[in-house]
Amino acid sequence: MFLRGIVPPLVTPLTPGGEFDAPAYAKLMERVIAGGVHGLFVMGSTGEFTSFSPEFRRNIVQESCRIAGKRIPVVVNVSDTCLQSSLELTRFAAETGARAVAICPPFYFAVTQADLIRYLTKFAQSSELPVFLYNIPQNAHHELSVDTVARLAAVPNIVGLKNSNGNVDYMSKVVEIKRHRPDFAVLVGTEEILKPCVDAGADGGVPGGANMFPEFFARLYQAAIDGRSEAARMQEHVVRMAESLYTVGAAQTSYFRGLKAALAELGVCGDTLAEPFGPFTEEEREELRSRLNRLLPDLK
Repeated sequence: MFLRGIVPPLVTPLTPGGEFDAPAYAKLMERVIAGGVHGLFVMGSTGEFTSFSPEFRRNIVQESCRIAGKRIPVVVNVSDTCLQSSLELTRFAAETGARAVAICPPFYFAVTQADLIRYLTKFAQSSELPVFLYNIPQNAHHELSVDTVARLAAVPNIVGLKNSNGNVDYMSKVVEIKRHRPDFAVLVGTEEILKPCVDAGADGGVPGGANMFPEFFARLYQAAIDGRSEAARMQEHVVRMAESLYTVGAAQTSYFRGLKAALAELGVCGDTLAEPFGPFTEEEREELRSRLNRLLPDLK
């Protein structure tokens, strides 16, 4: 298994005009790598990938692989409603040095589990890179059932799962796949349940909060796999962080807004979001700033 541990889903820094902020992205990448993370997840939901053109996404992939070099694995999310578009971005990711790709169910038409098995098998068999399944039903509107994941795990080029449905019981069941395929990596995408999932046998996590506090999350993961008592206390801090920073303003956009606003307060990048999301009001920024300052003593 080449991927375990903390794999931040990188945000995509933007200029006030909505262009890719390459210097801020490089700063973010160097910051999380220095914090001891174990891989990078590029252009996921946290990276706002659905808002960007194919050219924009290729630019981000290229910069990610250039900056990371051979220091740390880069996993590129190539999800799309078009199979050919996903394969084209996969080829580009392979050419630029990515280590793997991730793909979620197509997110427009209603599909069956049989459709998903056929579709994702076809993608994996055509992919030039190892494939992570990406289960995020709240956005893709289709759940990869445990049985579907188990059947897809029999496809040699499918090497793992990133699950973001927030369900510990689901993770516990998926981990059972490792009995038959030990090299199948299971990563949790919901940071509020990182420790419980690692305790259940998950190989790591893809926590958005690691953009802000990479060293803290790397230490939490190590404490969890070592079985140290401080892991429980650290997980409580993560839950408090999520409840504080991801709940300012409208619930539909509070995660993206809160994460980028916090990064702006930390001096990492600006808080501009891709369309259709607008920025915080000044009152929301002040509330976010106040909450962040109360959290910093525990998370630093």
